Amino acid sequence: MRPETALPGELSREIRGLQSVGAITGAGVSKESGIPTYRGKGGLYDDPEKGDQTVDALTATTLAVDPDRTWRVIAELARQSLTAKPNAAHHALVKIEKNVTRFILLTQNVDGLHQLAGTRNIIDIHGNTFDTVCLGCDTRGHLDRSTLTSITRTPVCNSCGGHLRPDVVLFGEILPRDKVEQMRQNFYINPPDLLVIAGTSALFPYILEPIFIARAAGKITVEINPEPTKLSDQVDYSLRGPAGVYLPALAEALLK
Repeated sequence: MRPETALPGELSREIRGLQSVGAITGAGVSKESGIPTYRGKGGLYDDPEKGDQTVDALTATTLAVDPDRTWRVIAELARQSLTAKPNAAHHALVKIEKNVTRFILLTQNVDGLHQLAGTRNIIDIHGNTFDTVCLGCDTRGHLDRSTLTSITRTPVCNSCGGHLRPDVVLFGEILPRDKVEQMRQNFYINPPDLLVIAGTSALFPYILEPIFIARAAGKITVEINPEPTKLSDQVDYSLRGPAGVYLPALAEALLK
């Protein structure tokens, strides 16, 4: 480990041997696998025109009136990440989960890389791009990568022939009630002893609140991000750098 990316000694000592760990991840973690982020340098919103067009296509309104357009954009985003594989950050979280008593991951990412890496106890609060729901009969399904990336029009349900929608939270939609309840149980009512937030700009209340609750309960809070965020001054430790470097270091210190 390079000296500039070593964990603070106090943090290493505090977390060693903890058995209750929570993590919150955002697009910055997937960026290290080659998937574009929305915000930040090189993100989707760097190009306002393209960003606006993409956001407009990924709304409930567009899905209702022009579902083919929504699916074409979903397929385009999937093609951009076709060769993406879990990186060191994903694998570090899997290692932690396998070696502690309690682990819970809340992710904003819809790319399925955490699941592909092997994380089991996960709340994918925004859904998964590869999962589908039938608008006619509510049947849930899953698309493989080759199918999703080749879509040019709305896929149909094998059971009833109805239109499928991607099982993700589109812009303007509310978060799924069942996943909000999972988040409440695991982060609000019973916060983990160590809470790590990595690769997110932390703009949403449901990202900020678990940190505030954990700190109020005397838990250890750690942020990992290349750039400062709204949380940087609110956590116990703010580590400035990539998740692919700091999460493995944190896992090593935790499991010593």
